[in-house]
Amino acid sequence: MGAKDKRHRIGFALCLLIPLNGTTGCVYEYPEPVQTATADSEPAHTATADLAPATGPPKPYSDPQVLEREVKNYAELDRLLKAAPEPVLISDVGPLDGPVRGFGKTERVPAGGQYIVTAACVGASGAKVSVGQEHPGAPFRPLEIALDCAGATSHVIALQQGYIFAHLLLPSPGDTPWTGAVGGVRVSGPVEAPHA
Repeated sequence: MGAKDKRHRIGFALCLLIPLNGTTGCVYEYPEPVQTATADSEPAHTATADLAPATGPPKPYSDPQVLEREVKNYAELDRLLKAAPEPVLISDVGPLDGPVRGFGKTERVPAGGQYIVTAACVGASGAKVSVGQEHPGAPFRPLEIALDCAGATSHVIALQQGYIFAHLLLPSPGDTPWTGAVGGVRVSGPVEAPHA
């Protein structure tokens, strides 16, 4: 019996014992030994050549027409979320659909006061953005902004010193067809109260 067969049997025996401790199963992979090539043999295999490719985050699609539409949508979104006269606390944009949809950011609010939340979307029928803060002992009530993608929507909210989040609310899990639709949110302030 070779060393490879012994490793497989030990791995199998361990896999059978693990369910007794509450785990449902396991998989063991053993890389094949590296072979060296000789003049009259097949090309050498390396240990890394036989391994499955690493899975990372999904890659964006590369349809040139949708990419072009997305670029135009981002330009329009930038126009809708134009620069504010107040300091910008959060500014984030992202796709509303496709394999890498969504956006979200957390930033520190330096001082309590009234802040302006502006959100917009382009290329879709609608979207939802959530903005809020969590405070110990206080009920969690983030502001949810429903967007119809016909223009920018702004709200004034009271923020305390601490952290604020703003992110796209995704309507359903999983992948959605990529259309080039985009959305974004900007939080700026504090806004000075008008003088009496």
